[in-house]
Amino acid sequence: MKGKFFSVGVGPGDPELVTLKAVRCMKSCPVWALPQGHAGKMTAKFILENIIRLIDSLEMKDKEVVTLHFPMTGDEAVLARAHGENAAAVEARLRDGKDVALFTLGCPTVYASSTYVRRRVAADGFYTETVPGVTSFAAAAAALKTDLCKKNESLIIVPAMHEKVETLLDEADNAVIMKPSGKLEEIKDILRRKKLIDRASLAERCGLEGEALYPRLVDALENSYFSVILVKKGDEP
Repeated sequence: MKGKFFSVGVGPGDPELVTLKAVRCMKSCPVWALPQGHAGKMTAKFILENIIRLIDSLEMKDKEVVTLHFPMTGDEAVLARAHGENAAAVEARLRDGKDVALFTLGCPTVYASSTYVRRRVAADGFYTETVPGVTSFAAAAAALKTDLCKKNESLIIVPAMHEKVETLLDEADNAVIMKPSGKLEEIKDILRRKKLIDRASLAERCGLEGEALYPRLVDALENSYFSVILVKKGDEP
């Protein structure tokens, strides 16, 4: 019998934000696939290690751990090759009848590289399931003591690198701007032109070591990849 593949969100960083379903997958899956990104960083593994400390009788040493490499590049050929290699590594375990859990920072439904592996595995005829997690922007809003939207307000979620980020800001009442690293000053300039700079805030590494919260975006300096900007157009400054 073939194994089952689970794409599991472990949340933004705080180990107490992991879901019960994610914990069930941690316990039941004999194979843990852990993503490794730029410069060997394994943030999902770090979060998992903190989660394990809260759960009795759960040890990483009891699992077969497979490292999957996800290059941080815009080169589609490089990405396709990596996704293919990662899917092949997962499928080798599935063919042996082992269930595999691929753990993803935040939620696997939001800008997650794990999506490409899951799609390939599903296309090859294996059972797949997505276990959603708490998103970085939901955690950021909670940490900043604000909300994402209320009543009949609209909300957009857009990466800072999107070519139409300025135009999209005109289309909604509130906005989440993800991954502003390297684009922070440009985003600030856009918000100044739209007179929204005083209604924007930023959370950096929310729930992780080195967390920094900026209720006023103007106070934020160039930040890490794990940052989120919230724009509340309808709120009073």
